[in-house]
Amino acid sequence: DHRDLHSFPTRRSSDLPATAQLPSFTLPLTPAAFLREYWQKRPLFMPGAASGLDQPDANTLAGLALEESVEARVITGAGNGPWSVLQSPLDDNVFETLGEKNWTLLVQSVDHFLTETSLLLDDFAFLPNWRVEDIMISYAAKGGSVGPHFDRYDVFLIQASGSRRWQIGDVCDESSPRQATDELKLLAQMPVREEFIAQPGDVLYLPPGVAHHGVAEDSDCITWSVGFRAPDYQMLMAEIAGECLAESDSKLFTDPDRGITTDPSILADTDRQQLVRGALDLLHPEAIERAIYRWLSTPRLEGLEFAVDEHHIRERDSDVSLVRHGSVRLLMQGKLAWLNGEAHTLTEQQQPLVQLLASKRRYQKRELDAVMTPTARELLHEWIEQGYFSPL
Repeated sequence: DHRDLHSFPTRRSSDLPATAQLPSFTLPLTPAAFLREYWQKRPLFMPGAASGLDQPDANTLAGLALEESVEARVITGAGNGPWSVLQSPLDDNVFETLGEKNWTLLVQSVDHFLTETSLLLDDFAFLPNWRVEDIMISYAAKGGSVGPHFDRYDVFLIQASGSRRWQIGDVCDESSPRQATDELKLLAQMPVREEFIAQPGDVLYLPPGVAHHGVAEDSDCITWSVGFRAPDYQMLMAEIAGECLAESDSKLFTDPDRGITTDPSILADTDRQQLVRGALDLLHPEAIERAIYRWLSTPRLEGLEFAVDEHHIRERDSDVSLVRHGSVRLLMQGKLAWLNGEAHTLTEQQQPLVQLLASKRRYQKRELDAVMTPTARELLHEWIEQGYFSPL
């Protein structure tokens, strides 16, 4: 249960409109056209493309931000600053000191903690599931902002309540001049190329590197940020190396056929080549595959935090009979299923069910019945008992 913070406007479930629905997003053009013309190429503003964003409300976000396991921060400042950042864990009284303007609360990985929020991700099925990072949600008082900056990943900025003015600049990189605010990495200059005022339901897509600056036009400004994972090849190499080394026995360099060295001051080409070959021989293809699937199926945060609100989801969509917990990542590799970083070998009778479970986050009874077999049912019951899925 989240603690109520009465400094935030509160909207109880009984106050929800009769047409309350689960969060949804619809591209205003075909997925093929979006990928061809905009994805990682240029911004796209999509008025009215999202709905069902009334939960979580500001009070729920504030309570979530006070949980020890949740990554959150409060940013205060405007214009040229000064700017300040408070990182989680946040003090219970933090919101009482912020005033009525120029501050923002950001809560990371809300989809991990609130499964209902994660269901929005089904509407991004035109992209592979492994590309999704998380859903961050921000609450801003009037004038609240995180300053002019750019992200290194693709992001969809979805306005849930209130309004936000978005200014869009040029494509930037790590060499772009920054303000003297190391924690925020704010841009020193941002020429404005486009400007939008996002109302509830409006969506702004930004490719990596595009400078942007969003400022809350009024209080109770809530913005969802669907961020996409951009794997760092250095981190991937570290994962591959770790997996391969765990599978390999220690081997030492040997040279039983060595001849007389003519110049002891150099590393001979034959020695260098043997050293490189010996190291590369440790990179086994099977271990590399395991490392990739393990890494991509591991959620951003560990553990199954918080229970699924089955009643609230069922109220909003009576056709749903099973949901995946918001923190669960599920990836198929032939006869293997990678569930939160762990491999599960599947029987032929289990594969259709797990393929369905991996393809989306909510499931109708007729879909499940079509792929259910005795061994599939046994596996599903096991995953339900472990908290990965919840029946409604």
